[in-house]
Amino acid sequence: MISLIEEATGATDTVALLRLSKAGVDVIETTITPRSRAAGRVLAEISLPAGTVIQDGRPTVPTPEMRLQPGDKLLVVSHAATEQEIHTAFQ
Repeated sequence: MISLIEEATGATDTVALLRLSKAGVDVIETTITPRSRAAGRVLAEISLPAGTVIQDGRPTVPTPEMRLQPGDKLLVVSHAATEQEIHTAFQ
């Protein structure tokens, strides 16, 4: 099972990790790469659907002024955003 998850997450920059249908939210992971459109930009410059929360892999809530760098791994929790929308916003 772990190898399947590693294989799936290694194949793309953006992966839907969990769908909580009762809560109506998706948890999506995306990694900022040197080629990502979000690399070097601050979080406030990224257009995301309402109801979307970003977690930057550390136990803190990122601020709008957080500058995204290659190698950053973001967890996105959203009521509205799809995996494709997150990929489009960051990649």
